[in-house]
Amino acid sequence: MSGLGIDIKEVYTELASEFTIVNRSPVITGERILFEVNAQATKPFIREHQLDCTIPYDSAIETGDVVLMNKTNRYFMVMNKTPETFEDETVEWDVVLYFCNLPVTAHLVRPVEIRNKVTYNMTSGWQVTADAPLYGLLTDRITGSEIEQQNVAAGQLQLWSISLLLPKYYDVKPLDRLIISATEYYKIETIESYYYPGVYQIKLVEDTRKATVIIDGEVYDG
Repeated sequence: MSGLGIDIKEVYTELASEFTIVNRSPVITGERILFEVNAQATKPFIREHQLDCTIPYDSAIETGDVVLMNKTNRYFMVMNKTPETFEDETVEWDVVLYFCNLPVTAHLVRPVEIRNKVTYNMTSGWQVTADAPLYGLLTDRITGSEIEQQNVAAGQLQLWSISLLLPKYYDVKPLDRLIISATEYYKIETIESYYYPGVYQIKLVEDTRKATVIIDGEVYDG
């Protein structure tokens, strides 16, 4: 490593904010980052949810990580990581962070078959695959329409969906359910992995399936 990367890192030691990488085991502390609030005031999503940042050349951060800004106590996902080079060596990294706005109560469950211990009959149920805290970004509803093929008379069926950005270290599959609260839950319809290196882009739709939930080995009706 040339001296330039080391010199730039000294600036981070003096001026940068501290953050913690929370998805590692054990967590990684003492990392440093410089960031700016995006100035695009006419684009509320970008202003509220995106941070453009730089980090030292030897930072442990990777795309898909979830980081905690120690001073503000806010969680962010690492969307991408681009090297700044000098004489073919990386001297620092440009990174883009998205704010994690999932409620602390959110968790993921997966459809499973449950055998009744008395009757031995099989019933549909849910198994928790990722419990709170769950880190991700829910975006606004996207309104659209598509042709209803099952009706004899052609018509328009109004549809809505929610986009979820979720780190790839979560084990998610189509048909999983995202539970936000006791009255708000969604079905994972599609999972696209090619938009961002370490983050899934997921399409959520209303989930009307009824089944039993298993939490910590206990069965609950729901």
